Amino acid sequence: MSRIVVMDLRVHNTVLAGHERYFLLVGADRRSHLVRDWCPHRGGPLSLARLTPDGRRLSCPWHGTKVGVAAVRRTGVPMVRSGDEAIVLLPDTPEDVPVTLVHKRILANLPPEADEPHDDVPALPCGEPAAEPCEEAR
Repeated sequence: MSRIVVMDLRVHNTVLAGHERYFLLVGADRRSHLVRDWCPHRGGPLSLARLTPDGRRLSCPWHGTKVGVAAVRRTGVPMVRSGDEAIVLLPDTPEDVPVTLVHKRILANLPPEADEPHDDVPALPCGEPAAEPCEEAR
């Protein structure tokens, strides 16, 4: 069974569905893909990976495994984006599995030449809730 989730991309960039994690990967072409936050080597969080200098691979933060951006995009779930809203289809996600939308810093979207996150990368302000239950389209 699949679930449909509506995301406000101004507020959320990550989906937690049970034990599955997905994050919004923005390519050099500015196209967005909601992809699995999982390195094929040991399951590390690819949202915390950094782009290699050539911009074609992500370097996993756990063990340095290089994963091609094209391969990561293929792990994406179906998503239709209109402006700041995205409608996402989460495959194999039963109704009883909790789905939460959150906002977190995505290092994978920083330019490859950046050594450290810059101050101009927006972070969730202190005091704001880190997560909220999602709105599901029915």
